[in-house]
Amino acid sequence: MYKFKPLVSIIIPTFNHADYLNKALQSVLHQTYTNWEAIVIDNHSTDDTGKVIARFNDHRIKYLKIQNYGVIAKSRNIGIKSAKGDWVAFLDSDDSWTSDKLKTCIENINNQIDLIYHDLEVTSDRQIFFKGKINKSRQLKKLILIDLLVNGNVISNSSVIVRKKVLTKIGLIEENKDLIAAEDYNTWLKIS
Repeated sequence: MYKFKPLVSIIIPTFNHADYLNKALQSVLHQTYTNWEAIVIDNHSTDDTGKVIARFNDHRIKYLKIQNYGVIAKSRNIGIKSAKGDWVAFLDSDDSWTSDKLKTCIENINNQIDLIYHDLEVTSDRQIFFKGKINKSRQLKKLILIDLLVNGNVISNSSVIVRKKVLTKIGLIEENKDLIAAEDYNTWLKIS
């Protein structure tokens, strides 16, 4: 069992993902580690996203709206700035976690660790050719920056839990439109 229970701020950006968001939020509510807050940042969805969130009656779920103009990093940064926790976990609104995700991550943190990531399993309600595939994340080698630069990004966004102070120290996630779809990789490079 963990010695302390730090607050984990879960950042969930979304846009027109009402069909997926319910499953993502259910996976958060079913966490065996309960000291968390979830911050849903909605890019002014035109579907039933607001109705999905309204069905959850839990004070730990916060709902923010933003106009991010297609730059998801803006949504994540608003979430990070609003976060009260010392640790930030990212969860894309079309992803979900196993019930022990946060517990397992918290059990593995210590004063030497600033970021944890893990494997992800690809699942879907639709027929897809890679359903059930495990996205294996290899362990980065020492000189992490060199490993990331040479071997590419192995860190899946929805697997990450990172110290908020580290994100603040690097100036948060880059909101440059040229980095769309690579802003997470840029963030891991800056952290390393």
